[in-house]
Amino acid sequence: MSEKPKLNKYLQFKITISLLFGLSLIILAYLIGLTTHSIQAITSVIIPSILFEVVFGAAASIPFGFHPISGALIASISNIALAPFLITAFDTLINKWQWLNHHLKKADSISIKYGKFGLYSLIFLVPFIGVYVGVAVGVALRLRPILILISLSIGVFLSGFLTTFLGNEILNLF
Repeated sequence: MSEKPKLNKYLQFKITISLLFGLSLIILAYLIGLTTHSIQAITSVIIPSILFEVVFGAAASIPFGFHPISGALIASISNIALAPFLITAFDTLINKWQWLNHHLKKADSISIKYGKFGLYSLIFLVPFIGVYVGVAVGVALRLRPILILISLSIGVFLSGFLTTFLGNEILNLF
């Protein structure tokens, strides 16, 4: 009889904390939206942000009449909610796959030498590549998880706010 591989306690703890953090961000997004809008309107902003990208959620907030700040906050927070779990998952996969781990050892020296530039580039790449690919790039470059999350958050918030404010300005032209 084959035995199922069990996750070690530390990995279980990391997964639990990352999922709880993501869930708390989703609840925070709902709480921000509930001050002025219905659950259906908030869900119409959160779902595209989680499934696709912050730009879709931020753009969806415009026709529902969200204020640009609250629409951007809801879309950005919900888009970044899965990032901690994905960082944990990708890091675990890389550590378990020895051939991939071996090939990424070269990234360690690059990360030490040019790590700050990688973080800055993630900020500006997130609006184009998205959070999920940004997490994969950050983990593959062996950047520290907290720095990956910070740089992705900055990029997501910038793109969310730009989308909502520019979208509202375009609507005001008509």
